[in-house]
Amino acid sequence: MNENRNLMTRTGFYTKVGTDMIGIYLSNEGPKMFINREIYDLRNPWWDVEMVMGKTGHLITFYWRGEVKLSIRCDLENDLFVSLYHYLSCRTHEQNLA
Repeated sequence: MNENRNLMTRTGFYTKVGTDMIGIYLSNEGPKMFINREIYDLRNPWWDVEMVMGKTGHLITFYWRGEVKLSIRCDLENDLFVSLYHYLSCRTHEQNLA
């Protein structure tokens, strides 16, 4: 994925993976995730994220209402999706504390 362009800012990030554009951004209504033109409100409890770390790469899967919306394999040195996983995990932890 070295050829893909990534952008991280304080308000979110996006990247292109193959033909898909994905990202997370902060809005006045809370955090949102987008996959192409589909937008997912991360304040809702309908999402889940799973990460499998292997010897040669990672597999990140994003679920919405139990349905796989995104499943991406990336190299070990690509930490963008590790950041995505940690961001989503922290959001879940914060909601559990509230």
